Amino acid sequence: MRKLLVVGLLLAMQVTFSQEELYRKSPESIGDALKSDCCFMGQNIISGGVGFSYGKISYLREGENIDFNRFTANLNLIVKLYKDLQIRTSFFTDLNGGADKPKWLSNMFYSIGYYNWRNNTFSYGYENYQPNKFDGSYSFLNNMKRGFFFTSFNHQFLNKESSLKLDETSQIIVSPFVRYSFEYTDRTGLEVLGNNKFVLGTSMRYTIWEKIYVEGAVYFYPDKKSKMPWDPDFTYGFGMFDWRSFKLNISYGNWIANRFPWNDKEMKNDFTNGEFKVEFTYTW
Repeated sequence: MRKLLVVGLLLAMQVTFSQEELYRKSPESIGDALKSDCCFMGQNIISGGVGFSYGKISYLREGENIDFNRFTANLNLIVKLYKDLQIRTSFFTDLNGGADKPKWLSNMFYSIGYYNWRNNTFSYGYENYQPNKFDGSYSFLNNMKRGFFFTSFNHQFLNKESSLKLDETSQIIVSPFVRYSFEYTDRTGLEVLGNNKFVLGTSMRYTIWEKIYVEGAVYFYPDKKSKMPWDPDFTYGFGMFDWRSFKLNISYGNWIANRFPWNDKEMKNDFTNGEFKVEFTYTW
């Protein structure tokens, strides 16, 4: 599986960089590229991406600060079940290891919900970013209780006539959200520390030009006891994203332990602890 992901991304990079016009005129789906409607192609039922990611994970082990540089190959899959009802999964295989590799790193994330990108619409569902492992070292059923239910509202600020629109992709989207978890654990994902965790927040993405974006979010924890050292006050990122087939997307995101200056920071985290990712997209 690891070799297939590596070879797939190398081929993707060759195709993308060797054909400049592919960025401008690439098809929305594989069905468009093949000019075929066989096997549900062109209906955008299945989409996702394959790529690489890198992130530095800093943690404390027996009083010693450890920095682990994680390299992974990733496979992302989105399946539309009905209209905007989707199942989303991400699979990770580590390209490096060693004694400093944290045991709680996940091999899979998953979610199910209604994801709506349209203006003035709600999205809602369930997402799980717990340390789901393929080796059986974590209980899948226990981890399900530690995912969160969410609802969010999307509002687009720029209309077609706005002077801030540099091209058809320019847009500012603000999305207030609410999250709820039945229980929450320590960083290893094993010891239950409490129940009924609520998180309130608002995210914003500004797509500037040619699908180049910057984004950020702020978070509030009504129950201060439920706020863990790795829970952020804010997150941020930037990159270039195009959902159509045969696109190479590049992104950076920092989602852990960012704190405002007036709040205590219990974990080491800076710009180098964010995740860098390159991903080649596909849409069936």
